[in-house]
Amino acid sequence: MDNDAWSMSFFIASFFLFLRTEKRNKEICAMYHNFWMIYKAVILDFGGTLAEGYINWSEFHHVIRKSLKGLGHSIELSRLKKAIGGALQELERVRARGEELTLEDVYGSALAKLGVPPDCETLEMIHSLFRTHYKSILYPCVEEVLQKLSERYDLALISNTMSDQPRLILEKTGLVRFFKVVICSRDLGIRKPNPHIFTYVLEKLGVDPGEAVHVGDSVEADMEGALNVGIQPIWIKTAEPQAWTGYAISSVCELPAFLDTLESM
Repeated sequence: MDNDAWSMSFFIASFFLFLRTEKRNKEICAMYHNFWMIYKAVILDFGGTLAEGYINWSEFHHVIRKSLKGLGHSIELSRLKKAIGGALQELERVRARGEELTLEDVYGSALAKLGVPPDCETLEMIHSLFRTHYKSILYPCVEEVLQKLSERYDLALISNTMSDQPRLILEKTGLVRFFKVVICSRDLGIRKPNPHIFTYVLEKLGVDPGEAVHVGDSVEADMEGALNVGIQPIWIKTAEPQAWTGYAISSVCELPAFLDTLESM
């Protein structure tokens, strides 16, 4: 082999060795980064994560009918339920696109079908009735958990809801003080798992996706939504079986200790 051929062979071999070494260095850097990952933010769901909620829809509709009658609008209960049912069906179609309506949008549509002017005062009355009849019960450990988390992370809340009730509950209980960002899907017109609601919150927090975890009880909305953006998801186990093989805890009460373990792995 002449010198030129030998030099070329040596160059090619060295080049491929460099590529293999460079690739390995990147893998090592990635492993090192993951090993020493320190999260900066925790994003939390509300219903099923921090609180349990329920409403007696039949009772709520009876109260709406009675209140409308007091405003001079006498409507049969069956007509009212049909109009509200149609408006809720439209809400579900909107939500299937990853979008959201406000409670005022939904009940304004129902009132219009009934020939009742959907003015601001009437819609606020209906929303106020909803806030009264929708019962949210915070889990007993929530304040202690939020206190511990807020000492180490920036906290945010994303709740899929047409109402502003989660925010009002946090304000009423004083728990809002632990949060840097509180978003109800009605605020932006989009809902989980829409990636834009996650990226909006990340921007508000000033963190990258890999620097945050998201905790919630819905595999589709919370786990898949967070995963698609690059946020580490942690599932709150539910009574109903859901297909999820990632990180999971039994309740939000376990979250501070779980994060300790996760960051020390």
